[in-house]
Amino acid sequence: MATLYALSVWLHVVAATSWVGSMIFFAAVVVPVLRRDDLRPVAPRLLRILGARFRVLAWTSLAVLGVTGISNLIFRGFGLEVLCQPTFWATSFGRALGWKLGFVGITVAVTATHELLTRQGSRDVAPSAAQMEHTRRAASWVGRGIMLASLGILFFAVALVRGFL
Repeated sequence: MATLYALSVWLHVVAATSWVGSMIFFAAVVVPVLRRDDLRPVAPRLLRILGARFRVLAWTSLAVLGVTGISNLIFRGFGLEVLCQPTFWATSFGRALGWKLGFVGITVAVTATHELLTRQGSRDVAPSAAQMEHTRRAASWVGRGIMLASLGILFFAVALVRGFL
């Protein structure tokens, strides 16, 4: 069992680093490079291509995080019976888990919104320049929200294992 738990934790960490690391790479490297004047003509197309490729990694990471997150709780003895007890949620671990799950919910909801925005923008047959700019700005702000919520998840993940709440 210890080996399965270690594998589950490892997969959880790999998925989290893939998810958050990719977002940081997008924000710190891809977007600033695509804002260069010489790349502006190809930036929207390139961003759509990169986004489509990232979409697979992102949703796969989120799925792995969901499965391994549940299995990690079970391996640690926090099954449904424990999670249904109000006294559990009053503990430091319970509070950190509650906050983490709240940020997970926000992240999944905002990621789905981002998905709708970016897919809608790419479906428009001939969107106007104003529509494209509006979609780009909205997607950019939603992407920032996803990254902030994801960093919140990481904070509370550390709180879970370090017990500082």
